Amino acid sequence: YLGIEGVALTISTACSSSAKVFAAAARQMALGVIDAAVVGGVDSLCLTTLYGFASLQLTSAQPARPYDAARDGISIGEAAAFALLERAGAQPGSGLYLLGTGESSDAHHMSAPHPEGLGARLAMEAALRSAGLQPQDIDYVNLHGTATPANDAAEGLAMAALFGRRVPCSSTKGATGHTLGAAGAVEAALCALALTKGWIP
Repeated sequence: YLGIEGVALTISTACSSSAKVFAAAARQMALGVIDAAVVGGVDSLCLTTLYGFASLQLTSAQPARPYDAARDGISIGEAAAFALLERAGAQPGSGLYLLGTGESSDAHHMSAPHPEGLGARLAMEAALRSAGLQPQDIDYVNLHGTATPANDAAEGLAMAALFGRRVPCSSTKGATGHTLGAAGAVEAALCALALTKGWIP
């Protein structure tokens, strides 16, 4: 439909899928394989997924409340989000810049985070290195924030270890639900809006 040629691939890494596409596209651009990329993610409601999360006792009967002291689980959402990535300078003065990316795999557990947020911390440290930035250069972090007790606690510890109490952060899953494979792209779009409009969700 878009008349795009060249590399076409799908990344499937659960709820990090449509965040990892930004890193994959950036690598291909850095290698000179592509000049631009349409990246994004889609996930639709599916009973198999709902039953799976329910069997793990991770779903909530109400909208998600990320980081709330009384949070009790995720709400599944459905979404699609896409972005156009181009080389810096392709359209001078327009858009936002992807300065760096970070990925990790602590292999702690198939569905539970490392209790101290090791994987999240390693990914954030890698993103900072990739961008040539220090923790004090960061003004806002969009958290994964699933509203499960384990995820939010682990992610909070990772944030505290890296940024202390200085950096404002939030999760938008209270408004969108956990959109699973689309979450990274949805949250990148929300971050782009926050950066361009000057507000924190």
